[in-house]
Parts: sequence; structure tokens; C-alpha cells
Amino acid sequence: MAFHAENSEISSVVLPAKVLIHFEVVDGKLSRGVDFLYLLTITFENPGYNNSQGNVEITWKAPTDDLENLELNFGRLELGEALSFDSVVDDGFNNAFKLTRSSLGWMENAMSDVTKRLSVLVSSTALRLFNRLKLPFPGYVLVHGPRGSGKTALTRAAAKYFEDHQEILAHIIYMDCSKLAIGKAKETRQAIEESISEALLHSPSIIIFDDLDNVISVSSDPQVSQSSSSSDSLVRYLTDILDEYKDKSRNACGYGPIALMASVQSLQSLPQELTSSGRFDFHVELRALAIPEREALLKHQVEEHKLQCSEEVISEIASKCDGYDAYDLGILVDRAVHAAASRFVLPSACLNSVNPTLVKEDFLKALHDFLPVAMRDLRKYAPDGNNGGWEDVGGLNEAVTIIKETLELPSKYPNVFTKAPVRMRSNILLYGPPGCGKTHIVRVAAAACSLRFISVKGPELLNKYIGSSEQSVRDFFAKAAAAAPCLLFFDEFDSIAPQRGTHSAGVSDRVVNQFLTELDGVETLTGVFVFAATSKPQLIDAALLRPGRFDRLVFCDFPRWDERVEILKVHSRTVSLASDASLEDVASLTEGFTGADLAAIITDAGLAAVHEVLDSRQDGIPEREPCISKELLMSVAMKARPSTPADDKSGYDKEFGEFVSSRKSLSTKPYDSPAITIFLT
Repeated sequence: MAFHAENSEISSVVLPAKVLIHFEVVDGKLSRGVDFLYLLTITFENPGYNNSQGNVEITWKAPTDDLENLELNFGRLELGEALSFDSVVDDGFNNAFKLTRSSLGWMENAMSDVTKRLSVLVSSTALRLFNRLKLPFPGYVLVHGPRGSGKTALTRAAAKYFEDHQEILAHIIYMDCSKLAIGKAKETRQAIEESISEALLHSPSIIIFDDLDNVISVSSDPQVSQSSSSSDSLVRYLTDILDEYKDKSRNACGYGPIALMASVQSLQSLPQELTSSGRFDFHVELRALAIPEREALLKHQVEEHKLQCSEEVISEIASKCDGYDAYDLGILVDRAVHAAASRFVLPSACLNSVNPTLVKEDFLKALHDFLPVAMRDLRKYAPDGNNGGWEDVGGLNEAVTIIKETLELPSKYPNVFTKAPVRMRSNILLYGPPGCGKTHIVRVAAAACSLRFISVKGPELLNKYIGSSEQSVRDFFAKAAAAAPCLLFFDEFDSIAPQRGTHSAGVSDRVVNQFLTELDGVETLTGVFVFAATSKPQLIDAALLRPGRFDRLVFCDFPRWDERVEILKVHSRTVSLASDASLEDVASLTEGFTGADLAAIITDAGLAAVHEVLDSRQDGIPEREPCISKELLMSVAMKARPSTPADDKSGYDKEFGEFVSSRKSLSTKPYDSPAITIFLT
């Protein structure tokens, strides 16, 4: 029964002479509600009137905000003594549930999937149909995605849609599991128990378990697992409840329809018992926002602030926000509003003539020094002055050409590459002796192409606990996909992807299989370039070097004479060098030196020049700027020794030659795929 003030029509109902009535009055402005529970008696002066219809008018006697002294005029209704009168704050009318399905246009596909499944779960007709045909009940909804991707907004908006649906009028129960995690396990279980009891009492109902992985999660770390007995008990309790509900719903007088929604950051964070068939088996993933979704979200955020912004500005800003999620874009709009505040704060006489509008400059100020949450631990190098461009690479001309072709051509000619009927190569393995510029050229490439950069050292990826190393691989690929355009770089790759079967523990085998899974993913890693570097390519599992994986091999050898000259020029740009100092002479003295060795010569020469200035000050000679003279440079160069001895250099030449020979014969070998073991029981 609905009652509305201000001349709204009252719903028509049929009541017996006496009835226990419970209704609620809500003040939208105060976000408060009043619950009434009355024994209602209807009396008529004419006894024959009982068989005819009559209208009853309910109005406020006087407007008031005093809920305790609320007075109503019920006309011919006689109310007995109040059984219950309670003033409450109604969670159903807070700001979080003001989101509607239409306001989440940027996640239209996900919203459609969720509402389709919920429409079956909260339908009494569907429940009876499944019972009559003895069909298995459909599972519940599990929304997963990184923090800030909009999981909470999606679940709440979907629940709100069915709460307002005239044929369903679902009862909504929201549980913030991040708050439950603070309390004891017993309190958490009691809260879940009460929510399920409430849902059964008010079916059709929808229960939202927001951030369920905060109270129920899986960890491969034994130190964490030892303290997770409470989590295990919650898993068993929740699975028992779900199974019991399905069993009792099949009875003739069974429970009414109840739908459950949960949100987690990763599917792997929940135990398999909860994600199995018939439980939380309907998975909806919230991916990184593309440009159209970011445009829709920015437009919605601007409208929420009662402001205006041109479509052109929104489109341009959306294109600059790669890797931003819903949370980040909300903060960005707030920052833009703050940047525009000086224009909005005008004399009161002019306020009515001003149309609050956000302009491009407001968003550019908001973008300045702002990093999305997912990228605050990432690096983004940018070419600026003497730092970050291709000019920072001395030599390695062939490597630079290949990397430029991989990174720059798709962005310069997107239409051509989009129409190309082949999958473009985006994974490169750089190999060569230590110190020859493999890591340096990757950093320069990220800066020159303005890519976000994730660097992973091989040993830091490995973990002694079962499953942790594979999870780290998945996490890095997921982070790179969210930060696209991004360059994901694995240094010392031979330490994390050795040939399978060479380690008894099997950790490396599982890591290699996980790499194969990520590189062979059904969904292309759009905007993600995967580079790896190693000085021992012969140790890497051959399956990773097949076509479609690390199929572009770039050799970074000891620099030749002309390349040594280029390297010396790059490193001497920031020092003061005498006009007669000859870098060519230094290059002639440094056969077998790596790029790192040459950089050390310039550094040592600069330090020696500083010592010369300090010594001259003690002798009373006027102070001068440190400058590397010809004699000083040649002296340092003649004393320097290569970091790679001649015997080791010969060994590298032999190993790399054998590696190249083995690569030439790979085309005759069958294509390897990740090992799959099938257990028959």
C-alpha cells in the first residue's frame, strides 16, 4: 500500500473490517523514514454499506518535521492504539542507491547481463517453472574487476532497477563486507544469517555482498592460511545455506525467490566451492574502460554536478585518460570543478547570467600531476630535453629499427594495421652479453613512445609458496592491460622461464605454462607490448620462442668502433669536454668494451676533472669549471679494463652462435602448447 502527500492519488486496496496494517512514510529530503504498525478498524454508519465500495482519504493535518508528533487525518478510519512507531534512517534512500540503470551507460553490456540473470532469479514464475520441470536452478551473480572499476555501482544500480520494478518490487539488502571484516568471525556469520533471514521474510529479495573477498578469500601463503579457519567456516556456512535454499525452494510451500550478488577483485580470490555450478557461477567481468565508455562516464559525472561541457572537450579528454577507471574519472571531474571554481565564484548580481560550464583548460589543470590509482606504482618516461628520446641510444641501430617498427608504426598508421589480416608482433626478446644496453633501450623505447612502463626483475617474481608465482604473472599482465598503452618488461628472463623439466620443484614449469597462457590468450592484449631481456637465451624454454609469443629476437652485441663512438657521444653530452679531446681515439682503445664500460669511462673522467679543480683550489689557483681534457680522458681510457674478459667473450660468442643455429631448426619441430593433464575418476 502506498501513501503519498501533496495531492497524490492513493493506491486502491480491499481490506476486511479489521486488519493489522504496516506502512512506511518517507521524507526524501531528510532521507528518513517512519514505520507505522496499527490495528485498523473501518466503521460505516450505514450497515448496508459493507457490501459496497467506498473511498477513504488520508491527509496530513499540518506539515511537520517532528516525526514523534506526526498527526494524520484518516477520515472514516479508526486507528487502535499504536503497536509500533519507529523513526529510522532508511538505507534504501541514500545517495548510493540513486544510481539507476540509465545512468550507467558506460557499462551497458555488463548491466544487461546482470539484469537478465536477476530477472530469472527474482521471478516466482521462473522458480515454479524450474521446480515443475525439475531443472537445476541458475547460479547467482559474481561481479569481478579491479578496485574502482564500478562493481559497487553496478550491483546497486541493478538492485535498484528491480526494487522500482512495478511487477517485482524487490527488497534490497546491502552488506559491506569490508566493514564486516573488521569484526570477529562470529559477528560476521551472525550478520550474514540475519540478512538471509530478512531476505526470506521479504521475498522477492536481492542480497548484495560487496567486496566478499574481504571476509572470504583464498591465499597460497601458509602464514595466511593458518589464520583463515574463520574464512573456511564462512565458506562452508554460505555453501550450506545456498544448497539448503535450493532444496527447500522445490517444496510446494517453499521459500520465495531470492537473488544474491557479490563483488570481488579477482575470481581467484574466492574458493572454488563458492564459484561452482549453482552457486556464484554467473561471472561478469568489468574490464578497463575504452574511449566510448570513458566519454559516457565523464558526461554522466559532469551532469551529476549540474554543469555543462561540450562533446568535443569530453571526447578529447577521454582519449587522454587511458587506464583510468570509474573512480579515477570521478576524481578527475572533481579536480576540474575545483580548477574552474574561480570562474564560478562571481558577484551575486552576475550569478544568474552565468552558465556553469567546464572547459578544456579546467580538465588539463586537473590532469596535471594526477595519477590513476592503478598506475601510482608505475613509471611513465617522457622525452624531455636531454632525457628519454631515441637520441639517448648509442649504436644498436638494428635493434632501434625493429623496436620502432613494433611500437611506433601501429600508432602512426592505425587504419592500415587495423585492416591487416594478421596479428601484429608485439613481443620482443632482447639477448646479448651483460652491459650491452638491453635494459637501457627498453626504457628509452617506453619514453620515446610515451608508454607506461612496468619493469619486473626475474627473481622478484618467484615465490616459494605454491601458486604465488603464477598469480604474480597473472597480476602483472592484468595490470599492464589496465594501464594500456603499456610496455611490460621482464628482465633476467632466463631466471623465471627456464626449460621445463629442469627443476624438480616444478615451480618454473608452472610459471612457464602461465606465460604461455597469457601470451596465447584468446583475447588479444590490446595496447600491451611485452619485452624480455636475457644474457642466456639458450636456457629459456623453447615454447616461449614460438610464433605469436616472443617471436622477434633482437641481438645486442658488443659495440663496434662506430657504435662505441656514438655511445661515448651520448654519455659526454652532459659533461664539459675539451675541444681537443677525441672520442674516436677512446673508441679505438676500447675494443671489447660494453656500453656500460664506456659510460663508466666518461663518469670516471668527469670525477677526475672535479678532483683536479679541488686540488687547484688548495694550491691557490683561481677556481674554474671542471673540464675533461684530452690527456685526462686518454689516461682514464688506458687504465680501464672491460667487464667481460676475452675468454668470457668467446664463450658468449659460442653460446649465441649455437642459439641462432637451434632457432633455424625450430621450424621443423611441432608446435608446443601448455601442458594439460586430464584426470579420470
